[in-house]
Amino acid sequence: VSTDKNMIVFTRTIKDQRSPNGYQEDFYVSFKNENGEWGTARNMGAPLNSVVNEGGHSLTADGKAMVFTICEVYGEYGPGRHGAGSCDLFVSYLKPNGWTPPRNLGPAINSPFFDSQPALSTDGKTILFSSARKGGYGASDIYEVTIVNGGFSKPKNLGPTINTSGREEGVFLHPDGKTMYFSSTGHPGMGNADIFMSKKQADGSWSKPVNLGYPINTHKDEIDFTVDAAGEYAYFTSDREGGYGDWDIYKFELPKALKPDPVTYMEGVVFDEETKEPLEASFELIDLETKELVVASNSQEGTGEFLVCLPTGKDYALNVQRDGYLFYSENFTLKEPKDLKPVHKDVPLKKFKVGEAIVLKNVFFDLDKYDLKPTSYAELDKLVGFLKENPKLKVEIGGHTDNQGNAADNQTLSENRAKAVLQYLIQKGIAANRLTFAGYAATVPVASNETPEGRAQNRRTELKIVGTL
Repeated sequence: VSTDKNMIVFTRTIKDQRSPNGYQEDFYVSFKNENGEWGTARNMGAPLNSVVNEGGHSLTADGKAMVFTICEVYGEYGPGRHGAGSCDLFVSYLKPNGWTPPRNLGPAINSPFFDSQPALSTDGKTILFSSARKGGYGASDIYEVTIVNGGFSKPKNLGPTINTSGREEGVFLHPDGKTMYFSSTGHPGMGNADIFMSKKQADGSWSKPVNLGYPINTHKDEIDFTVDAAGEYAYFTSDREGGYGDWDIYKFELPKALKPDPVTYMEGVVFDEETKEPLEASFELIDLETKELVVASNSQEGTGEFLVCLPTGKDYALNVQRDGYLFYSENFTLKEPKDLKPVHKDVPLKKFKVGEAIVLKNVFFDLDKYDLKPTSYAELDKLVGFLKENPKLKVEIGGHTDNQGNAADNQTLSENRAKAVLQYLIQKGIAANRLTFAGYAATVPVASNETPEGRAQNRRTELKIVGTL
């Protein structure tokens, strides 16, 4: 189910005499109408679908990429669709003109055995999946790989707390990053396959699985569990009595004990500030307190759109970059959200130009002081990276205050704050001949000093391009 809950992608079994078995599985998609009702599902077509089985899929938060399973990959059923085993993991990306041809994720993940049903983490760094490869605990186990420098780590078995002598499959990792749901035939349950929940612990291990209980689980099979980003509703597949066919999709409201941590999402558009042209750009969301990277992704080619899930309870820094442009920074808080409404944040980028300036919105000082707060380091480290990637740029760090207090004191404070940033950059390896600093006190306001909000905007640190080497 998409992050905004308006789209659902699922697998349907259909008759097809062209396929090896006379039937096959294809992806279908349905969208909600203005009344909140699901429209008639339609086949997603080529290149996602072919005459063999496609399914077991996981969408990124923005719906622009999908990791999924293709089976019968030992045959020749389309260019690039062959692989290592009976079922392999593939990836496809949604571009302005449609989905790209599926690409096999390769031998770092796929084995000569059954590899299926991936689950992507919201930060894009982890894939959980089910595999029948040798060395496991049962018929199929859940494994984990992390994405490192564009490649994959060695698949790691989640161990005997999660995996049994039966089948563990249909894994789903909620966008909170620490609540996992999966299907198992080996843990004590009510039927052949039941849905279970496990939570990631502080040490990285997974807690003992909890059976979701009746009426979610029955004496029939329940598999392929999905929870929306808000943690309100869950969707799953079952062959229980009373459905429309062999397997049907069901929805229910999650009880509190089975809920993940609340998550909302941020969406927006990256564009050229001058021409308004939408831009593809890379962006990062960083936990200001821990400096940990929460999400790294890209805005969409052609539209500039982006969408990412964000756990609540944190203060975030947003940094956006594109070659030939000044980087953009913003901050916002989800420490105590009043609701889970999405955050909308459009991002204007400025091209490199002498005299062009940006506000470093994640550089912080205590009131009337010029010592950098630790929450500034994540932003300044991004600035260091930006300057190293553009070694010819010469920049000025400018300090600005509001009009409150003594003008001479404000001048000294603005100079000292700018100098503190400059010294940090030098300590991190930026050549001093590329850097200057200046204090402007309250002489260059960007908002009215008559309101608290305006004064807050005027208290800022700026980066300005002043020339090239």
